[in-house]
Amino acid sequence: MDYALEDFNLSTTPEKMVEIFTAWLEESKPYHDDILRHQTEAEKYYLGDQTDKNDIPAYLSNTVLNRIFEAVETMVPIVTSSAHQFIATPAGENPASAAKSKIVGDALIYQYEHLNIQELLERVTRNMMIRRYGVLKWFWNSDKDDVDVKEIDPRLIIVPKLRLDPHDLPYVMEIQGYTEEEMEDLFGKEKTSQAAKGQGSVSTGAKDKDTDSKLYQVFEVWTDKVVAWFAPGVMLDRKENPFYDFTGTTKKKYDAIRGKIVKENKFYNHLNEPEKPFIFFTPFNISDGPLPDISLVEIGMPVQDSINDQKRSIINNSKQMGNGQLLIDSETMTEEESENLTNQPGLIIRGKGAASENRVRREAGVPIPSSHFSNLQHSEMVFDNIMSVHSSTRGVAAAKTLGQDILSRQQDYTRIDTFTRILNRGVSRLANGLVQLMKMFYDETHLFKLVGEEGAIAFVSLNRDNIEDNINIVVKSGQNLPMDDISLRTEAVQLWQLGAISPITLFKRLKFTNPELEAANLLAWKQGQLDMETQAAIQQAQAGAAAEGGPKVETPETAGQGRGTESVLDVLARAKKALGGTAAKAAPNTSNQNKS
Repeated sequence: MDYALEDFNLSTTPEKMVEIFTAWLEESKPYHDDILRHQTEAEKYYLGDQTDKNDIPAYLSNTVLNRIFEAVETMVPIVTSSAHQFIATPAGENPASAAKSKIVGDALIYQYEHLNIQELLERVTRNMMIRRYGVLKWFWNSDKDDVDVKEIDPRLIIVPKLRLDPHDLPYVMEIQGYTEEEMEDLFGKEKTSQAAKGQGSVSTGAKDKDTDSKLYQVFEVWTDKVVAWFAPGVMLDRKENPFYDFTGTTKKKYDAIRGKIVKENKFYNHLNEPEKPFIFFTPFNISDGPLPDISLVEIGMPVQDSINDQKRSIINNSKQMGNGQLLIDSETMTEEESENLTNQPGLIIRGKGAASENRVRREAGVPIPSSHFSNLQHSEMVFDNIMSVHSSTRGVAAAKTLGQDILSRQQDYTRIDTFTRILNRGVSRLANGLVQLMKMFYDETHLFKLVGEEGAIAFVSLNRDNIEDNINIVVKSGQNLPMDDISLRTEAVQLWQLGAISPITLFKRLKFTNPELEAANLLAWKQGQLDMETQAAIQQAQAGAAAEGGPKVETPETAGQGRGTESVLDVLARAKKALGGTAAKAAPNTSNQNKS
């Protein structure tokens, strides 16, 4: 298809722009609607509407063991547990360039916390698992006069079905809803009067139809160079990509070679080319389109149905065992009377011979075969394997040994790490987008307050002239996968045994309430132990010296050699050296002289 990107510009007539938009929408709408159908079904399972729950007769169990919700909400905190760190590598090899790049990195760290990016990533991760993919959008918030980020519901995104990375698509549409007042503020009364309220041409899966019918459905259409807003049949507005500097700013600078002030056109761009401000997070994509054709929840739905069916069968059989069939002799009561009987506790049955077991008898149900229980356990095991949430990951110790639990949990984390890597790549795109906005719009100095270790506060100021060309933004996650407390403590003890960490670090990882005090107590205890050993060595040396007529103590290294005896001063010096202190050295050869 000819996407007419060259015609989608500021000089094309509004009628032609509407024609291009309509063609794009007609092309992409079937792809959006097909994905929306699966997204809606997966959301129902996440919320517990599973296995035809509402179609089950009242006398049968419609129990739902919502393992899907349990799995998703177990994985989301694991995937997003590690906060990202940002490093801006300098453009030049000099201290001034390094200082400027550090300020940019600090500004990104501040924005990461200030904009609650970690919370947005939790929503993105949940959408990846339920609705196939997640979306973030970076933009300049003129109300706050600062950069901003928001999470976009994937059901509001329309893209063409092309074999491309979603970031390389020719266009991306975002469905937006506005009240009449908002429409007039944004696009004016004349344009608003041309748009139709409540006549959205694309379904978004909205549950509240009444609210949806009171809004104007607007399509924000992005290419790399242009953004335009459309309602069905009318173009509301258009402009150049507002997040890229196409025109530049005239600046004066001193030319040392020519020895005079010259003018130059300075472009405030961090990105090499203009980009659409959307970030797509797309796991499990092996489809013919830019978006995944399945989600983790959709993969687990058939097994979830099996779990629900088996559980319902067990419950239904338990009811039948306690309330079996009632066999009534026709002479005891009429058919009409028997139809009024219920399973109500304390029910009184009257009739001729009703007290006789030969006339009225309750037939117990047949016990359910044990294979049903085995099948339920197998289905739960398969579900845990698919979702990577075995009992140890959910916090339930099921293995015979602690090592088996840790191994099982690490295997789950390895699978879950797929989502972590996808988030890391997306955050890297986000960081570069934020730096682009800073370089464009930070014409005045912005002040950031950073809180460091142990509550130390530092202030950082940044304007766009501090952001050099060709700096590189490196994004790091503290660690891809979180270590559990047991693993952290085991690692700490091993490092301590190797002498690789300090006592304070050891006690912090062991979760002692006051690591500094414990470290001081340990040092004092070791000091006391060494003092006792030193005193014992002195007493032994004195006893040996008294027995041999002189204060001589032979060491194991010099035993039998008749030389190198160690005096009491030598013992003290060696002990103090072991404690990290200093001591006066014994005079040479004095320890080998016996005075009678």
